[in-house]
Amino acid sequence: MAYSTGRLTRKLVHSLGPGRHGDGNGLYLIVDPSGARRWIVRVTVKGQRNRMGKPLRTDF
Repeated sequence: MAYSTGRLTRKLVHSLGPGRHGDGNGLYLIVDPSGARRWIVRVTVKGQRNRMGKPLRTDF
């Protein structure tokens, strides 16, 4: 994560390098090596489990 409080400001979003940067509550900013940016939200699907028995998570 790029910012310790979990809140990304407009200025910080424009200055971040490649990687996944958390904003809190499952919201992430993905920065590609090309500089392209996109937001995703990671949610847990209620009642579903993966092969290891942990909650199933999905990115939107």
